[in-house]
Amino acid sequence: MGCCYSAARTAGGKPPPTPSKWQPLEKRHCTDVIPLAVFVLYFVGMIVIAAFAIANGAAARLIYGYDSYGNTCDRTNEKIVDIENSGLNLTGKKFVFYMNVLDPDSSLHICVEKCPPFLLNMQQVYDFYETSGSALCDYSVETDTYTSQDHSEQCPKLPYQETTPVLSRCVPTSLPQFLTDLAIYVSNLQTINLILGDIYVSRYAIMGLCFLAVFVSVIIVLLLRFVASVVVYVILVLVSLTCVGGTALLWWAYASPEGVTFLDIQIHHGGDKQGFLWYAIAATIFTVIMLLIILVMRTRVGITVELFYEAGKCITHIPCLLVQPLWTFIVLLLFWMCWIAVFAFLSTSGKPYLYDSHKGWVKFSQSDIITYARWYHFVGLIWVSEFMLACQQMAIAGTVVKYYFTRDKSQLGNPILESIGRLIGNHLGSCALGSFIITLVKIPRCILMYIHSQFKDSENILAKALIKGCICCLWVLEKCLKYLNYNAYTLVAVNGTHFCRSACDAIATLASNALRVIAINSVGAFILFLGKVLVVAITAGTGGIFMMKYHPNLTYVLAPLSVVALFSYLIAHCFISIYEMAIDTMLLCFCEDCRVNDGSPGREYFMSKSLMAYVKKSTRHLDTADGKKPKDSPEGVPLTDMMSRT
Repeated sequence: MGCCYSAARTAGGKPPPTPSKWQPLEKRHCTDVIPLAVFVLYFVGMIVIAAFAIANGAAARLIYGYDSYGNTCDRTNEKIVDIENSGLNLTGKKFVFYMNVLDPDSSLHICVEKCPPFLLNMQQVYDFYETSGSALCDYSVETDTYTSQDHSEQCPKLPYQETTPVLSRCVPTSLPQFLTDLAIYVSNLQTINLILGDIYVSRYAIMGLCFLAVFVSVIIVLLLRFVASVVVYVILVLVSLTCVGGTALLWWAYASPEGVTFLDIQIHHGGDKQGFLWYAIAATIFTVIMLLIILVMRTRVGITVELFYEAGKCITHIPCLLVQPLWTFIVLLLFWMCWIAVFAFLSTSGKPYLYDSHKGWVKFSQSDIITYARWYHFVGLIWVSEFMLACQQMAIAGTVVKYYFTRDKSQLGNPILESIGRLIGNHLGSCALGSFIITLVKIPRCILMYIHSQFKDSENILAKALIKGCICCLWVLEKCLKYLNYNAYTLVAVNGTHFCRSACDAIATLASNALRVIAINSVGAFILFLGKVLVVAITAGTGGIFMMKYHPNLTYVLAPLSVVALFSYLIAHCFISIYEMAIDTMLLCFCEDCRVNDGSPGREYFMSKSLMAYVKKSTRHLDTADGKKPKDSPEGVPLTDMMSRT
């Protein structure tokens, strides 16, 4: 049961199962029961913390807000000892009103009946009270003295922006203007305000372009299925042309004082010539790297095309695979919302104390237990999130495994539901263990990132460099472990073995077929990455033309385009990454198939004839690329002989 065990390949280990009795997907038992029990206990602990937070976290304070004296709005409050203005009956006063909305933490805030409009002077504050009955000054200030006496510290800071109620708080109505004032108040960063304003103005165009990204992603997935060879080369050509053309356009716009006219659209630097220079340099570096990679990988592209066909057949038989990331995202979103709610309840847990004796203002202190609960809750966020992602990967791997090891594809049934059933009934423990390993690496990285942010203004360059190096190393380790975990989940789905044994077998399989894995996975992953880049290029390119044509007054057009590029890449990743998972799973299934079977009677291969032909063809390609004389593999020669050559 140890992690050092490898069922098939390690010296001194147990022998592999008898080939004639090997029955993938049929022999099932519960794997990694102890990690599952630990995960369940940890999750129960999170539920207990959530119950404690809801019971002691003053839900009314969170939902309705509270004033500077500890009174909850729209409630009859209990008196707090030694707090003069506590214990007030604020029924009907539903909204928290901040005297200085630009500095809410240190300003007086009270509960009011109605959020005010724009206020220029105290006469308008009094008129608002007369018309609405909502007093905007401190509870102790008489309304008759609004205009006759000075109440600068107890009344709104004028002029006051128009506000509207949001989650029982009075917030500025004009969000871009509010962001402008906030930026000026904090550090007078006009650029940030302009960028946020451009994004806000073009928000509907951004949403429309996200739907365009979904459409383009679906089209590319369909094209990869039916005309993989053509699409692969078209993607290579289009990406090359797009990179070169975009880079040339940026340099042209930078060098031309009047800008460049492209498709009846004027492209100019608008005074930000230095910014265009950096954009052009970055685009040049990216283009050179992309072209070099395409040049190096061009001889391996033809080998990978066949696997795209096989993965496409799988997705054609099981089209619901494409929407699995959507369900995972919905479940994760619901969990994150619950987590944020519980964390907010924890933040409102505590006992009131007087933190400003002169003004009589109240805050709520938190004990060490609540601090520990926060850390417990934070670790739970990472572990449960990784567990859900692991369950998605296990479900997808199990579905593709079911497709591969079903000889008669018409008898597939519902492989997704069967895979989810095997996951829930047998392999949740493996997902718990795999996600825990990722959590052990991710938590130190998050802590180091926080420490690095605290050292941002430090002059100790060596310390900052060491912390940054540790962060990078942990990031690389996390990525490697995630790749290994997925392959381990695949072998768990195939053989029903526990996680550690499957991980060791996956390492041995990948090591014994290193050249094949590198040639297929790297090229395939690169082609799929280019597909994602193409989605981004088409969406952002269309968005650039649309923005410049219908929003010509944007100051920083690249700001909304960057948002479009980010969302379109995430959308493309959700769809196209399924192909990558299917290819990785099929490759590992093929290796297991070749390890156990040899094509003789009683030990027939599970792979399709087209995949068998692909393997022979890919071996000849690899031998030719390596300068070896190709050797044909007759039907009677085991495919494992060919595998050993790679």
